[in-house]
Amino acid sequence: MCFNRFSTFLAGVIFCVLSSGAMARQEAEKSLTLAQTLARTLKGSPELAGTAWDIRAADARIIQSKLRSNPELSVEGENITGSGSYKGEGEEMQFTLQLSQLIELGGKRQARISEAKAGKRLADWDYEVKRVAVLKEATFAFIEVLAAQSRVSLAQELVDIAEKVVPITQRQVEAGKTSDVDLTRVNVAVGSARIELEQAQRDLIAARTNLAAHWGAKKADFNSVSGNLELIRPLPPLSTLTSKLMRNPQLARWTTERERRHAALESARAQGVPDLTVSVGPRMIGNGDDVTLVAGFSIPLPLWNRNEGNIAEAEANLKKTNEEERAAEARAYAHLNEAYQILARATTQIGILDKDVLSGANSALNKILEGYAAGRYSQLDVLDSRRTLNDAQAQKLRALVDYHQASAEIDALTAAPQEPRPVSAIYSNKARQIRPANKQNR
Repeated sequence: MCFNRFSTFLAGVIFCVLSSGAMARQEAEKSLTLAQTLARTLKGSPELAGTAWDIRAADARIIQSKLRSNPELSVEGENITGSGSYKGEGEEMQFTLQLSQLIELGGKRQARISEAKAGKRLADWDYEVKRVAVLKEATFAFIEVLAAQSRVSLAQELVDIAEKVVPITQRQVEAGKTSDVDLTRVNVAVGSARIELEQAQRDLIAARTNLAAHWGAKKADFNSVSGNLELIRPLPPLSTLTSKLMRNPQLARWTTERERRHAALESARAQGVPDLTVSVGPRMIGNGDDVTLVAGFSIPLPLWNRNEGNIAEAEANLKKTNEEERAAEARAYAHLNEAYQILARATTQIGILDKDVLSGANSALNKILEGYAAGRYSQLDVLDSRRTLNDAQAQKLRALVDYHQASAEIDALTAAPQEPRPVSAIYSNKARQIRPANKQNR
């Protein structure tokens, strides 16, 4: 029912994170792409599998709603034994065999079927809601693994640089060119870098295990994930995203929910109409030589119970649908706005980090390296400058994670993703020139 919406969402999250080169080939070590992650999640997610059984249960309710009441067979005996004139050879005995059938009146069966069918459509919507949520959470987990891999790389670079400084500083101390304090500071820096590396490696293991749990695995059967966090897209107007919000399954389902509650009200009203039971059968008198036909009917008298309570409950449930739908829309708009603000903040941070912070940190490192070659700076100055650059790269990585997770949240809410572009294209002069035109086209 919602294949197009799901396809759009799936394509969007793939474009937002994956680089095309990573999808083209599988490396020698077992590396997982986002497309493979989502495919595994759809196939093996325990949450999604559990929701699928709700659809089967809804199908079963439709089958049950179409079934009619079973006929009843009854046998009744009279004057079987007694005293006085009724004591003797059984000439006064009577046996009645009756077949009774309940006939539902008031449109009960059709109302029951309509309610069951609306429940089935609602179960389909709930499955779609769960599927989008599961894919979004799997995308979040994939991004966390991708970021954890980058954090390990950054931490490893800092450890390698710090360890290279140790023997150089040791030789300078032995030559009397620097003091023992500098050597102690270098060793402290190495220890600190190793601790950060250990933490980053542990975080990566946890992130990989968490990702594998999305398709029901207890441990990760992959060594790494493949993707490019540098791929981002221009910030779209909030009004454009808001106009697409009503296509979200969480909101679209309310039309079906209203239909189901209206069907439940009709079913409750139908229950207030008494049903008719008709019966017919032979009556055998005495030794069975005389047989007569007995027929009759029965119907409850609706004096005290006309199902008023259930009807009032169904009416209340139907009337509150509008308020619940409004509340769901308000929550969706709030979630969209929150994700959009995170997206805007992360986009700004990435631009500032690329233009000012990272370029400044790189420039400072290059100058210190030149000064170190000329003897104006020490190895500790080089190490401190490299750590500053590492911190800036880690800050950008956090901004990229926030960006992609917010983007995945928006894609899940609007089901209308846009194709991403490299970071450099967004902040280039050319990109700034064409963005107003794109905005007008929208």
